[in-house]
Amino acid sequence: AMVAVEDRRYYSHFGVDPIGLVRAVFVSLRDGTSIRATSTISQQLARNIFLNSNRTADRKAREMILAMALEAKFSKQQILELYLNKAYFGDGLYGVEAASLGYFGKHAADLSVAEGALIAGLVKSPSTYAPTVNATRSIARRNVVLQAMRETRAIDDRTYRAAATTPLQLNDALRGEEAFGQYFKEEV
Repeated sequence: AMVAVEDRRYYSHFGVDPIGLVRAVFVSLRDGTSIRATSTISQQLARNIFLNSNRTADRKAREMILAMALEAKFSKQQILELYLNKAYFGDGLYGVEAASLGYFGKHAADLSVAEGALIAGLVKSPSTYAPTVNATRSIARRNVVLQAMRETRAIDDRTYRAAATTPLQLNDALRGEEAFGQYFKEEV
């Protein structure tokens, strides 16, 4: 789910996706906007571990260099594992295992396709797509991830349809959370 939605060419690039970069530059020039959505999973890992989130050309260049160094040092599987263990998934949950336990009360290995897609969709904007913040938005994002999985042939049409119609069933412990102070607690 994560590769399908965040970096479809993950297994074929060297840490930087030249095709994605060219596409982003073309769209930027055509639309007169800044270059966006060019970070690979390796670049996101490099940013999460070594850099800050400032949107500068210098930080982006460092991110690319570090991503290529990560690719030279680690296997694709190791990089993906590091990324999944480091990423923020909202509600104070870092790492896919913590997100799985926090949102669904089960280990990541036990998630359904629909649950895994929901968690993968959180990385784009955890505060926007967290199911505890807005269930409707969360489900819509989950379905975008499921569509990406179908397009990359990670799942078939039958699995897509079943997962896309699965209702959201959160961990019972989340329902007991107090309604106020969530934003403050997340910031702390």
